[in-house]
Amino acid sequence: MYKIMVIEDDPAIREELEVLLKNALYEPVCPQSFEDPAGQILRESPDLVLLDVNLPGENGIQVCRKLRNASDVPVIFVTSRNTSMDELECITGGGDDYISKPYRRLFFLPGSRRC
Repeated sequence: MYKIMVIEDDPAIREELEVLLKNALYEPVCPQSFEDPAGQILRESPDLVLLDVNLPGENGIQVCRKLRNASDVPVIFVTSRNTSMDELECITGGGDDYISKPYRRLFFLPGSRRC
């Protein structure tokens, strides 16, 4: 089972992603504290990180840059910032991909129709 860490400060989005990931048979880890997110990621050692840009304290790009000093875990930015400059900043900040919110469901749940 793959462990996916969701670093998202919006409780509704975090909970939706947690449910979707569980239903897709992944192991979601969804911290609700944003003290040292890079350290939390390193301690959990996930297979993938879904990282919001707008976080309390340091932003997701700063978190990703810190993370890249110690890990090559894949990072997908999931953010409401949606300009080409925002995407470029996320990718040059160490991200592997970029999804802008609001997003369409990309997960296919077992036994469900395509959303």
